[in-house]
Amino acid sequence: MAYLWDILRRRIMSQAVVGRWGKSLAVRLPTEVADAAGIAEGDRVEIETHEAEVIIRRTSARFTLEELFSGKTPAEWRALYADAYDWGPDVGREVVEE
Repeated sequence: MAYLWDILRRRIMSQAVVGRWGKSLAVRLPTEVADAAGIAEGDRVEIETHEAEVIIRRTSARFTLEELFSGKTPAEWRALYADAYDWGPDVGREVVEE
């Protein structure tokens, strides 16, 4: 595999050979490319095609609701975000007493 540094665009350009992994095609990412993209073994990536190009991106971390809201009780979360958004004055029958 060969790679070179594209000075004008400040990116690493690389060439690799497409191989086979089971019934799928595979490309090995050179260490320099993986490091520059922040991709490590075991990371999830999303793959898309656009106008005959293949684009590989790191995916955002995914959390469960339990993970997102761990560490605080429901009452603590409500108190923390009670004034997060001003809904305006209460009108009609939607008034909620807490």
